[in-house]
Amino acid sequence: MDRRKATGVVLGLGLLVAGAAVVWRARDSRPPPPAPAVQLREALAAALPANTREPPRLSNPAAYLPAQCYAVTQEAPGGRTRNGCFACHQTPRAPNFVEDAEVQTVLSVARSAEENRWTNLLQPPPPVELPDAELLAWVRSSNYVDERGGLRLAAALAHPPAAWDGNGDGRWEGYTPDCWFQPDSEGFDRSPQGAMTGWRAFAYAPFPGMFWPTNGSAGDVFIRLPAAFRRDAAGRESTAVYRLNLAILEAYIRRVDVPLPATDERELGSDLDGDGVLGTATRVAFVWPPKPGRPFGYVGQAAGLDRVKDGWPAAGLYPRGTEFLHSLRYLDVEGGQVRMAARMKELRYMRKTRWLTYSDLQLAAEAEAREKMKQPDKLKRVLADVERGVGTGTGWLMQGFIEDAGGELRPQNVEETTACIGCHGGVGATTDSTFSFARKLDAGSAWQEGWYHWGQRGLKGIPEPRRADGQGEYAHWLAQVGAGDDYGTNDEVQARFFRRDGTLQPGAVKALAKDISVLLVPSPRRALLLNRATLALVKAQRFERGRDVTAGAPPKVRARLEQDGATGISQAVLPGWVDPAKSASR
Repeated sequence: MDRRKATGVVLGLGLLVAGAAVVWRARDSRPPPPAPAVQLREALAAALPANTREPPRLSNPAAYLPAQCYAVTQEAPGGRTRNGCFACHQTPRAPNFVEDAEVQTVLSVARSAEENRWTNLLQPPPPVELPDAELLAWVRSSNYVDERGGLRLAAALAHPPAAWDGNGDGRWEGYTPDCWFQPDSEGFDRSPQGAMTGWRAFAYAPFPGMFWPTNGSAGDVFIRLPAAFRRDAAGRESTAVYRLNLAILEAYIRRVDVPLPATDERELGSDLDGDGVLGTATRVAFVWPPKPGRPFGYVGQAAGLDRVKDGWPAAGLYPRGTEFLHSLRYLDVEGGQVRMAARMKELRYMRKTRWLTYSDLQLAAEAEAREKMKQPDKLKRVLADVERGVGTGTGWLMQGFIEDAGGELRPQNVEETTACIGCHGGVGATTDSTFSFARKLDAGSAWQEGWYHWGQRGLKGIPEPRRADGQGEYAHWLAQVGAGDDYGTNDEVQARFFRRDGTLQPGAVKALAKDISVLLVPSPRRALLLNRATLALVKAQRFERGRDVTAGAPPKVRARLEQDGATGISQAVLPGWVDPAKSASR
């Protein structure tokens, strides 16, 4: 077995070291530099607050390993396999150098991670019993906006209680929520006074599996670029400049051309359409690798940023200072229709703190792979701060807020946030440690060019995303997993999409191709069951044991993994971006 590949994901390839951007070179008579892994780790640690440099005590030392990694992949030797692994663990696309497709076939985990500590899956607290009317009234009450129209959590953080104040200075030093979740007709969030906050909502194809509403939650995502990207060359706030910079970013994250209204390139000094002439552009052209001598880059005040420190338009990379805000919500039922509720289960935030080039990321991934080969039982060192959040090790900080027992949002503790970084810092499926923006709906065909919030328009009528080989992404995932979720518990999807022999229903697949809501949106009955299961977890406040909820068949989950044990999957599934092999007929 190639342990360099196999250990890459499970232990978070590059999570410890990819946050550093400097490659030190020996000169003159200086002593040789330290090993790359040591050097980069030290640089990352030095860039974070002092109190992040002491590893936190975790009840689950492998909290970064998600519960899905313990899902049963083969119930009996020689029986059918359930490969949900490929959604995350796959052949990467540069500048992601986490090569972890082999994890689909062999799970290489540290011995101390063999035990499944996500016990809420197998022994969940009993669902909260409430009449439907009371349950719906609860999920329709906001725990984000107060009765006067203010932001509840922001007000609480202005005077943090001692339990939240990690350094005891009386101030909250992490992210303070400042998004009103009030997008205009272009997705731009606005305060009650009409001022732009910089946040912009976008619609995207939800990631396959546990992230579908039918498996527990409705989610949304906002993006915000730093202030320089929202200002013109003279430093004035400019929505037009911001739109352009977001279009440039979209082109280079999604690796597609993005349409524009007719735009004068001469005023901006940027060849947006890549034709070699500064004229009138009607698109941002995705041109990679960049053409020598082409005047191209972010526009407005952002054109003057330090490219070495802040970045430039590069395929698969965000500029330094990019932020994401993601709310995870209960499910509301009205008029027989299921939609996103007002009440939040969680509010997740991430900010890019360091610009890393392709070579930086490759060096870090290769160094970490070598280190894991030498010490396969070594667990990842978590760098965290109770107020600022947890470092992914790839240049981002993550922070989260979650419901307390009374239904108010509170800061997550370090262990609760550590559960987020395994996927966002060390799997082959991510684009610069993120998932959603690379899955944004296409600007050329989506409503409002894909810049809207799910509260403005839901999932109904959105066509299924297609893989490069022509297959529907969701139908392909269902066929590989043989179920509607990673744990085989979604009886509703099982009945809708699968025949008795485990093959897919052709009629359901055909409907899915035209409308993803037939799969992703649960029935009202199932939505209420999932809400009750979530409320039980909230009342228990034992999120270190897991936060996934299920409703239906008992989950197929292993109590233990076997180090270097075979999953039963004989061949890794290729990712959706890989073009099919050419044949003689093509």
